[in-house]
Amino acid sequence: MQTQIKAKKDSAFRRFLGRLDAFQQRRPVTFTALLALVLALVLEMLGRHSVVKGVVFVFSHPVNFLTNVSIVLLTLSVSYLFKRRRFILGLFSGIWLLLGLANAIVLCFRSTPLGAVDIAILPSAISIIDVYIDVWLIVLLALMLLAGLVWLVWAFFKSEKRTPNYRHAAAFVLACACLAAGLYGVTMWVGGQERQQVYSNIVDAYDRYGFVYCFGTGALDRGIDEPDFYSPQAVEQLIDRMEPGSPPAVKPDIVMVQLESFFDVSYLDDVSYEDDPIPVFRSLKENYASGFLTVPSVGAGTANTEFEVLSGMSLDFFGMGEYPYMTILQEEACETIATDLKAMGYCAHAVHNNTGTFYVRNKVFAQLGFDTYTSLEFMNGVEYNPIGWAKDEILTGEIEKALNSSDDPHFVFAITVQGHGKYQRGVDSEDTEYLNITWAGDEDEQDALGYYLSQLQETDAFIGQLVQMLQQRGKPAVLVLYGDHLPNFDIGSDQLKNGNIFQTEYVIWNNMGLEMEDRDLEAYQLSAHVLEALGTGGGVITRYHQQMGGREDYEDGLQLLEYDMLYGDFYCYGGANPYTASDLRMGLDPIVVDGADVRQGDEETLTLTVTGENFTDWSRIAVDEDELDTVLNPDGSLSAQLDEPPEAGARITVHQRAANKSGVLAESNPYTWK
Repeated sequence: MQTQIKAKKDSAFRRFLGRLDAFQQRRPVTFTALLALVLALVLEMLGRHSVVKGVVFVFSHPVNFLTNVSIVLLTLSVSYLFKRRRFILGLFSGIWLLLGLANAIVLCFRSTPLGAVDIAILPSAISIIDVYIDVWLIVLLALMLLAGLVWLVWAFFKSEKRTPNYRHAAAFVLACACLAAGLYGVTMWVGGQERQQVYSNIVDAYDRYGFVYCFGTGALDRGIDEPDFYSPQAVEQLIDRMEPGSPPAVKPDIVMVQLESFFDVSYLDDVSYEDDPIPVFRSLKENYASGFLTVPSVGAGTANTEFEVLSGMSLDFFGMGEYPYMTILQEEACETIATDLKAMGYCAHAVHNNTGTFYVRNKVFAQLGFDTYTSLEFMNGVEYNPIGWAKDEILTGEIEKALNSSDDPHFVFAITVQGHGKYQRGVDSEDTEYLNITWAGDEDEQDALGYYLSQLQETDAFIGQLVQMLQQRGKPAVLVLYGDHLPNFDIGSDQLKNGNIFQTEYVIWNNMGLEMEDRDLEAYQLSAHVLEALGTGGGVITRYHQQMGGREDYEDGLQLLEYDMLYGDFYCYGGANPYTASDLRMGLDPIVVDGADVRQGDEETLTLTVTGENFTDWSRIAVDEDELDTVLNPDGSLSAQLDEPPEAGARITVHQRAANKSGVLAESNPYTWK
């Protein structure tokens, strides 16, 4: 009986496929249009984690939904230009579904939907994927991807070939392109100024305009649009309105610390806990200048907050979801607080207890003017939290080392990582001190918040150690602390006492008696605010924030300067970009090889030992550029096993390998084997 039922079901399914195929043959255009509609609807359901919400989007924003459909239809229409039309149609449909599934998965771990820029940062994302997804699921996804590739090869050779009517096919593609362009234009016209405001909040943008529209816009919309009023005269008039900057009377050491996902949980409604996890930061807020800091992202996007703080540029004028680190800063150097301070005699250092290649910082920091960049790979004695992120306490010694590296004043920009998600769900009470919290929501979210608070507590202790170190040095110092974005919890603005999920906080400590007023700032205004307190102006954009802030045309002038500095003709600098990439040195101290020795080990193996300075767990011995499995010994030397001794004249070096295995960050001096 069961066999008969199964046979009937199989037969019914085959009849359905047959009818579908016949319909595709008779009405190919209608079939493709319906397929585009179904795909656009499914993508919305996946992106909203809800069938109902996907349908609601169709009726609440019909024009936007049709725009999504038209974009999908345009991509599917290209299949009519190929002999294997049905295969290409299935391939493009599969790509859209794959993007939709990826978006659904991404939204399980962060607040920001999948964007085209995520493709650019895929190598960095892959390096930390095991933090967010269990190993078994990674294996399953890899097997599914492999199966999909095998199926594609099989389907390609099995698919029928038909010579298309190229004239009709081109006309269909052109018609689809006109339809998509027209609806896209209508969407832009209907949105007007509100559209740009929504674009600045990528979560709202996806909610209002849909996945396909926003993903496509993110892929095509790059850089800053040229302002209508852009001209040499317009820039010169703007520059003439500003007073030249003056050098500071005192040059204190300046330390800025970007605190990963740092957030005062007391702003969150319906939450209670026994102990304050951030007593040091709270004390600093009460006794020194502080305020809310409006950042460009929530739950993710560290590099964009970093860009705004360092450059003084607003991301509101860039493309949707754009990361300048991955686009314009790959080729263009720009003015930053680091270049401002270097012009005053400072040395500029970056410090981060995560891999140096994340967000391509090992290249971008040269474009931003830093002299050195000490990443995780150049640190010893690192401890890790239960998820696997390096603890922040390691940064105190690294910052102090940078400050002591010369007698010059120093600017140190440090980035923490300990508070990074994914926050543990359902952890045992022995893993955290804060599981006795209460928070409206399910038990797993409450446990995750407890884990997050335990990490906040340790980062707060690091802040205390940092302040103590700066006090004990006895030199003039300014310390700027700020959160890069809210942690990745399902938090809405209506759940916050301050009412804004894009607000973190900053505090400015100093031991010089500087009096600064509390002020709420945009992230791109923070550096100018600090330099203003020191009585100095710095570069063009710094002085612009200091002198033109609050004026009616402030935003227009900022867009004009940003375009001119990155994409225009550098009229603000006299027609040429004065900034070039610095000779960035990875690690404060160079990796040095003093000598090498080979000795007989157990079981007839040979041990190559390399002695020198500044080796870490990420140092790898290389013989004629061939890296060996390397061990860092307690005495600071490196060892590797060999089958036979190196040949005479062999070149022995030490590579500083990126923690995510994405490349070599630095190389030692060569040692010639004798």
